[in-house]
Amino acid sequence: MSEQLKVPTMADYMAQGKQPEVLFWVGCAGSFDDRAKKITKAFVKLLNKANIDFAVLGAEESCTGDPA
Repeated sequence: MSEQLKVPTMADYMAQGKQPEVLFWVGCAGSFDDRAKKITKAFVKLLNKANIDFAVLGAEESCTGDPA
């Protein structure tokens, strides 16, 4: 079963002239590492369930250097 996650980006907010309450920095590991992706998805589910107004940077996010 494929589940769609609501993950707004800062670009979405900027287009509406708004700012989210929280900016969730996903990072390289959270985007590409299989174990970390599970954590990222679980955290997004929690943010949505708690009705937290959040966004990610999406394509504008760069690497933190953590994997190095």
